[in-house]
Amino acid sequence: MKSQISFRITSAGDVPAADALPASAQSRQALARGIGADAAAVAVIRREQAALEAKAVELLAAAACKADQLGRLPGCSLQHSRRSLVAEVATTLKIPESTAARRIDEAELLSRILPATLAALARGDIGYQHAQAIVREARSLPVGASGEFENAALAEAVSLTPAQLAGRSRLLRERMHPETIEARHREAREERAVWIENEHDGMASVVCHLPAASAFAIDDTIDQLARALHSPEETRTHAQLRADGLVDLLLHRDGEIAARARGIRANIAVTVPVMTLLGRSDEPGELLGYGPIDIETTRRLAAGAPSFTRILSDPITRQRLSVGREHYKVPADLRAAVVLDDETCRFPGCRRRADRCDLDHTTDWAHGGETSLDNLAALCRRHHTLKHQSDWQVEPGDRRALHWRAPSGARYTTRPPDHRRPHRAVTNPNRPPGNVPRRQPQPLPDEPPF
Repeated sequence: MKSQISFRITSAGDVPAADALPASAQSRQALARGIGADAAAVAVIRREQAALEAKAVELLAAAACKADQLGRLPGCSLQHSRRSLVAEVATTLKIPESTAARRIDEAELLSRILPATLAALARGDIGYQHAQAIVREARSLPVGASGEFENAALAEAVSLTPAQLAGRSRLLRERMHPETIEARHREAREERAVWIENEHDGMASVVCHLPAASAFAIDDTIDQLARALHSPEETRTHAQLRADGLVDLLLHRDGEIAARARGIRANIAVTVPVMTLLGRSDEPGELLGYGPIDIETTRRLAAGAPSFTRILSDPITRQRLSVGREHYKVPADLRAAVVLDDETCRFPGCRRRADRCDLDHTTDWAHGGETSLDNLAALCRRHHTLKHQSDWQVEPGDRRALHWRAPSGARYTTRPPDHRRPHRAVTNPNRPPGNVPRRQPQPLPDEPPF
């Protein structure tokens, strides 16, 4: 099969030299439009690449089907035919066998249980990384729940980056899984561990696999410590201060940094339905930045919480409610409402946590904008500065939507996450309670039979 993609790459000669341009608004707009046109051309190429990736998925799935047929022939072994398939794909594509095995597994899942995702990839509506994000979460759902999950994930995929979709898909999977979070968490927490991953140039990564509430509390403690270490004389970046603070906490427990950390109390935000606290509902709490957590952890955190912030919400739509304020400074309760509603920075594609962002008046205070939930949005410092110091523009919309306009004229809309909970898929009543069976790749023997 041969595929051909035609596109045009402009040369440096297509763009006039900067010193030859008149210093006028017209040339500024022309350059902005040119940047937008170049970006749009790249987007066309990306759509064509996605269509080719879909074709590759279909071919790998077909090859896997042939390998299964071969393995069922008299005198053949399914395990060895699958191993041969992986080796064939790896050597042909010049990729590691582990990568080949993953691509084959993804192709089978997309072809068999995620046909709408494969169709969206073929149209170029999503990229392969988007498809991988959906596959990653769908593989751990029972087949009966995968269709509803796929529809919900695809509805958001076209407007999200792969990283954003990965986070949203994980949240959807948690909310839609037919088994309760309690049963799954009890099993998952048994796998908690800490290990080292070697990196280049004398570096290594410490990986901690922990319950989400503990991990987020550790992260917040490190972040507060790093902010406390900032000073006019400090030359280290915030990321470096976080890393150095962690080292000092663990290895220099009698030092100045560790002593300063003793006064820090970790802050995490958990949204708890009041009926859950009263023991009249099994609806889980939600950890800001993560998603649903088990009821036992929710109640334990609530019992030890030094304070509560009451956030009123519509019982049907779950949209949070607020009233306008007449002063510029954002009160603590209103800030909490914005952070909980936005969850991340509201610039297109940004995933910076809202509790580490600035709160921006969408319509400037100086231009009549109110300090209210409808006119406030979380923007990280980078994008807050971009809004005020560049030609990017933003206008408010219904239900706290933000309509962004790039200097090129391209338009993007961001909305707060949907806080309504999709209903769980119904488990098979004839299946005994316990773990949902998960599809695993065919096991292969470690040694040849001789």
